[in-house]
Amino acid sequence: MARKVNEAMNGLYEDAELYDLVAPRDEAMERFYVEATGGAARSVLELACGSGRVALPLAESGARVTAGDLSKTMLEQARTAAKRDGSRVEFLELDMRDFDLGRQFDAIVVAANSLMHLLTAEDLGGTFDAIRRHLAPNGVLAFDVFVPNARLLSQPPGTRQRLGTFQHPRLGSVLIDEEIVYDPVSQISQADWFWSTQSAPAFRHTTISMRQIYPQELLLLLRRSGLEPISRFGDFDRRPLTAESWRQICLCRPLGSSARPRA
Repeated sequence: MARKVNEAMNGLYEDAELYDLVAPRDEAMERFYVEATGGAARSVLELACGSGRVALPLAESGARVTAGDLSKTMLEQARTAAKRDGSRVEFLELDMRDFDLGRQFDAIVVAANSLMHLLTAEDLGGTFDAIRRHLAPNGVLAFDVFVPNARLLSQPPGTRQRLGTFQHPRLGSVLIDEEIVYDPVSQISQADWFWSTQSAPAFRHTTISMRQIYPQELLLLLRRSGLEPISRFGDFDRRPLTAESWRQICLCRPLGSSARPRA
């Protein structure tokens, strides 16, 4: 079933070079997903794989990796990286809200807040339904999303703050300022990013809309799709999920499964 793409994210996710600038490799994240889902002879599906920063370490662990994304540009970047590293990964163009690969996997990964780009409960539910269909009876689903931050989301309109400074191979030092507007009814935050260099102020403006997913709501969405948490963590070092956590990292299994979290 074809569905309209979240156009607000295209400005960043259709430019793989800029995406990799603001989302560099995260060794702690890679290590967590490899330990939780990878390993020799394991079949792993990664959804919203982006430029391959999790798919490639999974393949290096010996897993048989299938990686899907909606963006042709990101898939091209991922295929180039896999070829350069000599990693064997099956890359597919797919929409994680509704797909059918005709097979099941030992593990499914949705990393780096990718679920937050699903803006409605229907899209989130459709994704979890599709995941449940593709998960082996004792399979494991692993994903991470931010914990909604009340302070960040309640800023007055027009408040601009520095998101970060990044080094680009051609442009040099790139500054990104951010403005966030949050709608508490839809639970959608719109972040406007303003990109600047010393010679080109505000040379680019990108908008990213993200659905804020609250921890208790997440449990209900999972259970509705026949999934349940095995473990929840507050960061990739497996510290507990607490009121101070800014990530929620989940390992889940099909309801009724005997799957257990891996050490």
